[in-house]
Amino acid sequence: MNLNFLSPIFLFGLLGIAIPILIHLMTRRQQTRIRFSAVYLLLQSKKRAVKKSTPNRLLLLLIRCLGILLLSLALAHPIFSFSGPADLLPDSPSASVFILDDSYSMGFRSEEGTVFNQAVSRLLKPVGKIPAKSVYSIVLASSSTRLLQDWTEDPTLAAKLLKTSKPSFETTSIGKAVTKAIQLLESATQKDKRIYIFTDLDKNGWREDEFSDADLANKRYPVTLVDFSSLGTGSNLAAVQEAEVSQEFLTNSRVIRVKSKVANLMEDRAINELDASLSINGKQQSEGTLKLAAGEEVKKEFTFPLKGNEPIEGVVEIPDDALGADNKRFFFFQPDQKIKVLVVDGDPKTVAHQRETFYLENALNPFTVALSNIEPTISTLEQLQVRDLFDFSAVMLCNVRDLPFDYERQLEKYVRQGGALFIALGDEIDPKFYNEKMGNLLPVSIKSLHQVGRSDEPFRLDIKKSAHPVMQVFKSKSLEEMKSIRFNSLYSVEPRENRKFTVPLKFTNQYPAVVETDVGKGKVVLYVSSVDRDWNNFPIQPTFLPWIQRWVKYSAKGLESIQNKNLLVGETFEWKKSAADNFLFVESPEGKITQLAGTTYDETFTPGVYRLFKKPNEKKENFAPAETPESKVIPKLPENAIPAGTFTVNVDTTESVAEKISEEEVQKLLGNLQVQFSSGEDSHQNADPSSGTPLATPFLLMVAGMLLWEGFMVRRE
Repeated sequence: MNLNFLSPIFLFGLLGIAIPILIHLMTRRQQTRIRFSAVYLLLQSKKRAVKKSTPNRLLLLLIRCLGILLLSLALAHPIFSFSGPADLLPDSPSASVFILDDSYSMGFRSEEGTVFNQAVSRLLKPVGKIPAKSVYSIVLASSSTRLLQDWTEDPTLAAKLLKTSKPSFETTSIGKAVTKAIQLLESATQKDKRIYIFTDLDKNGWREDEFSDADLANKRYPVTLVDFSSLGTGSNLAAVQEAEVSQEFLTNSRVIRVKSKVANLMEDRAINELDASLSINGKQQSEGTLKLAAGEEVKKEFTFPLKGNEPIEGVVEIPDDALGADNKRFFFFQPDQKIKVLVVDGDPKTVAHQRETFYLENALNPFTVALSNIEPTISTLEQLQVRDLFDFSAVMLCNVRDLPFDYERQLEKYVRQGGALFIALGDEIDPKFYNEKMGNLLPVSIKSLHQVGRSDEPFRLDIKKSAHPVMQVFKSKSLEEMKSIRFNSLYSVEPRENRKFTVPLKFTNQYPAVVETDVGKGKVVLYVSSVDRDWNNFPIQPTFLPWIQRWVKYSAKGLESIQNKNLLVGETFEWKKSAADNFLFVESPEGKITQLAGTTYDETFTPGVYRLFKKPNEKKENFAPAETPESKVIPKLPENAIPAGTFTVNVDTTESVAEKISEEEVQKLLGNLQVQFSSGEDSHQNADPSSGTPLATPFLLMVAGMLLWEGFMVRRE
């Protein structure tokens, strides 16, 4: 029976019973002190009258007390049910696995702090009453699926572990947790084995593919699922889903742009005014107000000038709502005035001015200009193998015949991760190699070589006013100068099937001069003539310097470091460098420093900026050996450790959507497991009438019967 015995109504009923009984007992005590009268007959007559009326008065007293008791019970709304509280363990020795959902959706605000707090409180009740010879274990059901407590009989261990626990920033993974629970149960010796799941039934956490390893077909363990989804207060209004930073190098202002995306998570209500702010290095930089329709995603761009060359650590955030974990998005940016470019010379000569890249090198970093923002590194084809592509923001292949075996795969990986590739043709190239090996990068095939004699009319550029980022800054005078450039050799190209590209510059015969395409996060640019004077006189024209510089800056996307990764909580970071060459260190947002034994780091459990450091091997005798078998936490960075990069970690906003899974879907996923569903509320509070038979009406009818009986007896008296 579900009844609150401490309710004021029930206590008042007990008081109503106690007072008449007390009065009756006091009256009886007083009657016993009455002394006998001198008149024997009168005394005998009085005794007969008392004996005759006493049974009626006692019966009336009992009827009235019973009526008050029944009325109090009726007003307490009792419910009769054959099922006991879901959090009670069996009396016999058993093995119980408690699966606790610690994903960030459990951080939803509730009357007792968070939904997670209430789940912990509910979990500790059965653990605190664990019968003798019974054992329990606790599995956390976030995406990392950790075993918080292995088998134990000690009921106090759970309280110690969960006393200061908080929901994680990970998503839910019930399937992995159930698989872990079954593995634990199969190792237990008790015959009675059970699973308890404490969760908010977030549908995102019940992915069918994650239950495949549990082998549920032959398992029949009883499962009690305690649902806490109704305990949250307020609404999760919105979430910041993206925050991307880039540097504008195409003008002298060095503008930093932060592009963010905010989503209204409510499908039935608009948000008319939502504040969004940008903070840089702990100080608010700018803010704005967004208007979002129901279920809409809105993009917001923040801009500010880069004044120095210091690293930028930033966050885009919106005001707190019922779930605060998804209201922030972190990013990091390391400004650099130098765009590092690897220039591969396909036709090197002993005479400097005859090299293929002579004019290009001087255009990228002219001696007459104090600051060009571009730092070229010249390499021959033979030296290419020892170069690390990921040390550069752009790679330029200048009249390169072909590449080392399988090197085109490295180039493709480099571009897809954000690198820029600029290809200039010439008389040394092998069209067959580019057409057969570079098809994943080039959207066109190199078709034919077209040449004109020196006395014939040359090819000329079809110059028009353009909105392309490279061409839009050239004024009319510069555009007229570009029309006079003479081209005596060029390659024609033809599109590959189902490939997208643009042609920002053409010749007057409508042959493409420049072909541009996006590959993954990077960009590929094909220039169909040469960058030396063999095929044209462009390199000695005044417009060549700004034209080639702008193409490098544009394709390199303002020197975004392609080594900076944006990860989600729980994802593994992989270091591209070799662990054999350097000591590797990671500093987490909380300040914890880890020395890595390899090139991976998987403790990405907190959103924020993670800093990378390295230390050369030459002083390894003063520190831990390079062959450390396991990664370990150290108190501080060693001396002379130098910064080696950063990466950011943010929450996966799929956990923000408040869609719940149904009981039917849960039962289907859990197969033959015997599932009993229970509310996360305490068994004596807010009972669900549908879970038992209400007794208020029968008790009221019984009260009416007591009143009728009392009236009949009084009239008879």
